[in-house]
Amino acid sequence: QPILQSKCYRCHSTTKQKGKLRLDGIEWMLKGGKSGIPTLISGKPDESELIQRILLPESEEEHMPPKGKPQISSEELVILSWWIAQGADAEVIVADVSKSLE
Repeated sequence: QPILQSKCYRCHSTTKQKGKLRLDGIEWMLKGGKSGIPTLISGKPDESELIQRILLPESEEEHMPPKGKPQISSEELVILSWWIAQGADAEVIVADVSKSLE
């Protein structure tokens, strides 16, 4: 949640839903936005829209976060990918993730 909160909630949460997408709850992430494509596929980070959008070149229109906004760091990408690969449990704590990646 801290990564998504700092990089995504500005445009994809309760107060604002660009593309009809919310990332502030696992149920919303599984639902996806107006495209109907789930934002994440539990256990499959490489197939998850969230990771695919982050990995697009920043010059691409569909890259997230948008150009000029704080970007996802390499470490944050590793954590998000690991979290999705492990089943995208909403109760996982980032500190625990970091320990298991060492």
